Amino acid sequence: MSEKKPESTGPVESRFFDRELSWLEFNRRVLAEAMDASNPLMERLKFIGIVSSNLDEFFMVRAGGWEDTRAAAKEIYDRAFQQISQRNDCFHGTLVPEMQAAGIMRLAAQALTDRQRDYLRNLFQKEIFPLLTPVAIRHEHPLPFFTNLGIYRFVELREPSGTQEPHYAVIEMPKTLSRLISIPAEQGFVFMLIEDVVALFLSEIFTGYAVLDQGIFRVTRATELTLDEEKDEDFADIMSEALRLRRMSAIVRLEVSAPARMEKFLANALGVAEHKIFRDQTWLGLRHVMQLALQPSFESLRRAEWTPRTVPEFEDAEDFWGMLREKDRIVYHPYESFDAVLRFLYEAARDPDVLAIKQTLYRTHSDSLVIRALESAAENGKQVTVLVELKARFDEERNIHWARRLENAGANVLYGIAGLKTHAKVCLVVRRELEGIRRYAHLGTGNYNEKTASMYSDLSFFTASEPLTSDLAQFFNIITGFSQPSGFSKIDIAPFGLRRKLTRLILREAMRSTKAKPGLILAKMNSLVDTELIEALYRASAQGVQIKLNVRGICCLRPGVKGLSENIEVVSVVDMFLEHSRLFYFQNAGDDEVYASSADWMPRNLDRRVELLFPVEDRVCKAELIEILGLYFRDNVKAWRLEPAGGYRKKEAGSEKPYRVQQFLCDKAAGHMTQAKTPAWRELRPQKPKSPQVGMPSKKDSHS
Repeated sequence: MSEKKPESTGPVESRFFDRELSWLEFNRRVLAEAMDASNPLMERLKFIGIVSSNLDEFFMVRAGGWEDTRAAAKEIYDRAFQQISQRNDCFHGTLVPEMQAAGIMRLAAQALTDRQRDYLRNLFQKEIFPLLTPVAIRHEHPLPFFTNLGIYRFVELREPSGTQEPHYAVIEMPKTLSRLISIPAEQGFVFMLIEDVVALFLSEIFTGYAVLDQGIFRVTRATELTLDEEKDEDFADIMSEALRLRRMSAIVRLEVSAPARMEKFLANALGVAEHKIFRDQTWLGLRHVMQLALQPSFESLRRAEWTPRTVPEFEDAEDFWGMLREKDRIVYHPYESFDAVLRFLYEAARDPDVLAIKQTLYRTHSDSLVIRALESAAENGKQVTVLVELKARFDEERNIHWARRLENAGANVLYGIAGLKTHAKVCLVVRRELEGIRRYAHLGTGNYNEKTASMYSDLSFFTASEPLTSDLAQFFNIITGFSQPSGFSKIDIAPFGLRRKLTRLILREAMRSTKAKPGLILAKMNSLVDTELIEALYRASAQGVQIKLNVRGICCLRPGVKGLSENIEVVSVVDMFLEHSRLFYFQNAGDDEVYASSADWMPRNLDRRVELLFPVEDRVCKAELIEILGLYFRDNVKAWRLEPAGGYRKKEAGSEKPYRVQQFLCDKAAGHMTQAKTPAWRELRPQKPKSPQVGMPSKKDSHS
């Protein structure tokens, strides 16, 4: 079939949405959850915190390159600041009155009783004042360094004689203390922000000076790292130095609440342009509202907490490896428990027949059971090789810590391929059996992180397939040694061919599509930015392929345009769990193919990261994933449809029965599985212990 070229729809830019503006549209959908009165109050506060944290990251990660490369930088700032204003209006205009009605109250200084003021004075003197370091701003001295996202009290002072020009000083709020200071009250939760408590006692900090005025500010700095990965020295040391330099990077946003003259002085001293200044008279840095959402009690104001259900096959199997040899298995988090992954690692660490474990680590939990299992495996004499990605943004320092711990336990720790981030999520276990050496694998779309596995929607895939595990053995040789990628029978990896594979799958669907039986593509991902793949989807649409895309965040593809993308539908589901899995279905003229991946369809994933795409070929697993993919397009409660002009419209049930995909999957899991209190496998003992065995921590030592 000859390929039909899509009709022209104007200049190249009109074929794609702006990435930054698309991201802001995504965050607007998150903000809509905070504004949705059908959500419990604590849930809406959580979404306010998420919106705020997202905006902080947006400026830190993206704004650094706008000034030099984007003529529309000011427009993006304006749009982002409009969203911050909408967030503030929602919080202060709607949520604060509801909080007050529920007994959650931020006190102003004038509302304090004498008893409360005495309590705060005592707290200030004993706990806060020792941590404060007031710093004078002097014309003859360099400006003090302001930390990224630090909260600063800005003070205008004058000596008692009153003849000199006013002096300025700043005080950074201690990061080691909670920003929300609880105050004793007869009922409810009453609090002040730490910067307001400090403001109460400024005269005790600046003795001998009169406080003329004061304000508060926060700076946001660009956070991209510049690394020389070819240096002949410890890469962890290079990363540590890069992180130190990051803290001194350029200011990309100034949030301030201060009198005009003080604001002008500060902006001039920092060299911050007018369009980068956001004036906020209420509460800077609303990301800390998340602390309110996590307050104990107020159970009636939060949604019932979801407990992931254990998977009976993984919990009850006496012969764990035999269970995996029977057939491939999938586990869909957070509906099904991450314990399946932990048991895989636990069994590998304690089994005397396991010879080696090879694993990638991108992000993991602060008190990681995954790390404990790998440490114990190394201590038990296994050959443990772990590729720790030190360049995982905002987790760099934590990953350096894990790398050192694993090295101390005897694991072989590597840092991947120079110039690339290793984002693939895979663990390969090598075991000696009667028939010879056999390999078992876990592949995932999410990180080896117990905490996020209870909040993110992700797929875990377990297999003992020889062709697939053989490919994975070669994959590890590539990323740990000097082997060149070639001859894979099952997997595809970026940046060595994954882009080509995806393009071919899309174009094959177009070639096999007919009017009588049009092709079908279902795809689920976090972001769709890559113009080459978008163009392939446009060409497939022109051939009549029906394309349904579930894209949680950024989407630069313009759907529903006649002659370009009229057969493409894009939806985004924003609900209680973060949609994170990457799943792809190609109808292939009736010979269905299903794939899962660590990669989104973005240039960074396809060209600058080590990623994996793998097939799911077991008939039962494949059918289950096709069903899951289809469910997201039925959602008419928490789903949004992307329109040709670039905006998103909330899907509404209308005359149909309301359908909420995440709730459906919770109900389905609850109906088929249970939460075991003490899984039997946690009591298993190694047959031939060689050193202290791995175990799941008790409540007593879970925070050690």
